[in-house]
Amino acid sequence: MTDVIASPAGALFALDLWHSADPAAVAAAISLALPAPGQAVEDERGTVLRLSRQRWWLLGDGFADLAHDSALTDHGVISAVGGGWTRVQMTRPDWRALLMTSGLIDAEHPDFGPGSTAISLLCHVRCVIHVRAAQACDIFVPASYTDHCLAQWRGQ
Repeated sequence: MTDVIASPAGALFALDLWHSADPAAVAAAISLALPAPGQAVEDERGTVLRLSRQRWWLLGDGFADLAHDSALTDHGVISAVGGGWTRVQMTRPDWRALLMTSGLIDAEHPDFGPGSTAISLLCHVRCVIHVRAAQACDIFVPASYTDHCLAQWRGQ
């Protein structure tokens, strides 16, 4: 059985770059590794998740100082978004099967391993998935849908 543990998302920031911004140049200017699509990277400040072409999530208290970095002024913005999300930790071998019965994702694909990220409908809700280890993932659920998703995951 999969362990399902919900908690506040905590220190979660969205890095949004303007369309004309060069991600590599911005990353160098703010000393931050920006992962490729569908990937996450760890550094001493926390975890960086790639969500879309010009959007990353920064997970960890160590990123709070970047919100005021002047190097971003003409290129994008970092906003605190943690209050709108719940972090659901799933552990044990069958978490992949649980996701596939509740949503539209091939969680057993060989390329969906540790360090992978995805956005998918789960329990009819748009969620962000971060694979932390072979037997563990974090799912970020919009806070207003947390009870709905937990009821489905814990009831299966």
